[in-house]
Amino acid sequence: MTMVLDWLDRLNRAVYFLVGALLASIAVVVLIQVAVRFVLTAAGINVVAPWTEELARYLLVWMIFLGAAVGCRKMQLIALTFVIGWVPPVLGRAARLVALALCLWFFAILVYHGWQFVQIIGRTELSPVMQISKNWIFWAMPVGATLMFVNTLAFVAEAMLPGGDLRATGSLGATE
Repeated sequence: MTMVLDWLDRLNRAVYFLVGALLASIAVVVLIQVAVRFVLTAAGINVVAPWTEELARYLLVWMIFLGAAVGCRKMQLIALTFVIGWVPPVLGRAARLVALALCLWFFAILVYHGWQFVQIIGRTELSPVMQISKNWIFWAMPVGATLMFVNTLAFVAEAMLPGGDLRATGSLGATE
């Protein structure tokens, strides 16, 4: 099992750097948009770049889904953990297990509906400005949700190993 977890951690590391590249790309695209809209216009040069807003939005969609997927590996997403730490450890683990089961259910729904978007809407629609297939955008949901599902399962599996703790957030160390 550790070989699978190691492979998954390498995949998450690559996705982590991809998310960073997406963030850098968004920053560059938005900087271009601001320069075109305000700086060049103030200089009397009328240039239009409507693709910048659309591209930044689509990159942001991918960044959100992939970033959330990486966060699921070590439970680094926003969570209310004070109750889990406040109750006895047995109840805390049970509550966390129920919460993780609900997350897995939600991620499965996202995969299913994301796949439906890709199959039904993505094939027929083009983005308004760049005229690219919406499939490129809609694939973010099933890909990201699948990674969220797998990373959550990996967290649960690793937390069940000796020394692991389901109540942990951000690491697998004990929270007591």
